[in-house]
Amino acid sequence: MIDPASQKELKQAIADCIGTDQGVLNALREEIRPLKGATRGIQPRATTSISLVGTDGGNNQLRFDPFLIQLIRVVDSSNNEYCLEAVSPTTPIDKLNTRQFAPDGSPRTALGEMMAFLGVDSLPVLSHMIRPTDTGKPVSPSWVQVYRELVEWAVLFAILKKDFGTDTLIICDGLLRSKVFAKDLFQRLLQGMKDHIETHWNRSRRRVYLAGVAKHSKVLSRYRLAMALEGVLQTDYPAYVEVPREVEENAYVWSEFARGDDRVGEGGEINKFVGGKMFLVKFGSQRRDPVWPVDIFVPQVGEAQAILGSMLADAINGFPVPHYPRCLQKAHENAALVDFDFDILQDFIYEGVRSSLGKDAGALDAFQLQDADPAQRRYG
Repeated sequence: MIDPASQKELKQAIADCIGTDQGVLNALREEIRPLKGATRGIQPRATTSISLVGTDGGNNQLRFDPFLIQLIRVVDSSNNEYCLEAVSPTTPIDKLNTRQFAPDGSPRTALGEMMAFLGVDSLPVLSHMIRPTDTGKPVSPSWVQVYRELVEWAVLFAILKKDFGTDTLIICDGLLRSKVFAKDLFQRLLQGMKDHIETHWNRSRRRVYLAGVAKHSKVLSRYRLAMALEGVLQTDYPAYVEVPREVEENAYVWSEFARGDDRVGEGGEINKFVGGKMFLVKFGSQRRDPVWPVDIFVPQVGEAQAILGSMLADAINGFPVPHYPRCLQKAHENAALVDFDFDILQDFIYEGVRSSLGKDAGALDAFQLQDADPAQRRYG
């Protein structure tokens, strides 16, 4: 515990640091001040909203040391399951490549369809973050998260090819940005999505909108205090404001994660990572209601009012998180593997281990009855 004398010195040191850095806050306020005048109210609209979500890896981990199985599951708010597969950090990449295509070379999965569209035949070519397992080098388990993200994008790409009976807004969990694709493949994928959306309009006069909602953003974290001091989005009605690209770039260590096609047109290098334009959105009618970062598909930025208006009713009814799209929350509930489902899957781990042990399988039963953490009895 810090003694009172040290606390006093530390308090003064912290005050000195804040005083020295006051210019940083003033600069942020200067950057964010124009957004107050650019704030717009959200007008409610009626449309169908579905969402796409892949649960976090921590929720879908089945661990029984030394075995670690990660389940990749993609489900939407209507409980339609698009993908469910088990992967471990030691799964051979060649095996995953084979899983995506039929023996005749035709795509077997949504990921296979996306790879075929992009003209690639292996995951290491699709993403520079996935390395072949035959290189002789240690394999980082982080590639499983990369694979999960690729599957999510592939499922989204497949959904956009479906027929829709009404105008539809597809809300993704997270911003419409990615660094996992190699070369210009992400931009080619975004162009394919744009073509599918235009096909719906040309063929059946159905509008299909695409947006992503994030729970956190470096932009919002950096400017939250400045926004509060300048009164940005402190309105008595649902409102939004478009975030200038230069403000986004100041918030990211690597500015290319904020550089969209609009900045490329100004002479910057090619956009390889960004598919959305960021808006800060408040769906509630109170001044202190939460603000969310929302990415709107770049070709549809001009339809921001219609897209956010379509989100409004769904967000107002958000539960258990208020003023957050209910369809996203339902998708999380549907995708989560908990309680009875999780217990069954955990038993599958034991059965798999038992079958692999052969004559030593009997030892597993006694092992399961042992207390894995006897120190917990201290809290009983």
